[in-house]
Amino acid sequence: MYQNVSENERKEISKLAGLLKGFTVVAGDMWEHKKNSSTILKTDLASLLLFRQILEMGDAINELIQVGCINASKALVRSLLEYYFQLKYLLNEEKERKALQFLYHYEMRLKEYYENLAMPEKGGSYFEKLKNDKHLKNDDISEEQKKVYKENVKKIETTLNGEDNKEIAKEYIRIQEKKKNPNTGKKGKVSYWYELYDGPTSIEGISIKLKEAALYQFIYRSCSSYSHGEDIVHANLESNDETTYKVSPLRDLRQLSIVGNNILLLIELSCMLFLSKMIDDKKPFAEKLLPFMNKKKEYAAQK
Repeated sequence: MYQNVSENERKEISKLAGLLKGFTVVAGDMWEHKKNSSTILKTDLASLLLFRQILEMGDAINELIQVGCINASKALVRSLLEYYFQLKYLLNEEKERKALQFLYHYEMRLKEYYENLAMPEKGGSYFEKLKNDKHLKNDDISEEQKKVYKENVKKIETTLNGEDNKEIAKEYIRIQEKKKNPNTGKKGKVSYWYELYDGPTSIEGISIKLKEAALYQFIYRSCSSYSHGEDIVHANLESNDETTYKVSPLRDLRQLSIVGNNILLLIELSCMLFLSKMIDDKKPFAEKLLPFMNKKKEYAAQK
């Protein structure tokens, strides 16, 4: 069932996991420093939360790597890259406005979620979508719970109507009108926070905007293909001879170095981005990062 791991392979796994943990620990120290060094403003929240998610992915990937789950880590590598792209786009320019976009879009999505739960008559409600579901057919939440959700909607609307959101609200409406269905007249949907102000409309668009399309093409795409089950044939087959194959065992290590180098690249880029854009006293953290950056170069050079 599981692949037999040689002593050399165990050393390679240990080396990669140790490097990844080192980067993640320093990243965590930077995050804590920024969180505790000054008053956290509303416009700081988006960048702190995105970097926190990068830490979450780095920590989780490290756990998977230690037990040899290389292919299984690809879904998290894709998430790691997506958070990196969003964070870099946010910090690139107009970061205060973009932070408000991020939070406004979050509140809008949360409002829609509560409305879909509390208002069964609403078009697109969960009750409507699940009325023929074999598990939850005609099931619905209690009237008491609906009242709670409706109160949540009111609170969210108060936040959305705040003075600091007025310009974002206008832009949100502009994009909805721009995407309106010409046949039905129904407002369009703002899918992502970063598409406001005529920003990119996809993660690929962000990668192009940041001039880092190679990361999308060679890492994000391959991880997505595997995550969606589109690239699980050759990835999970091993050649017996020229004409026959066998299915590889679980915890297949053949892509250890490829996936490992991608992970280290992304976590290093994320650390350097946060250090350069979010940390005032950079030297102490740069000194902590440098040994791991040097070890990463050595790791890559051996492959």
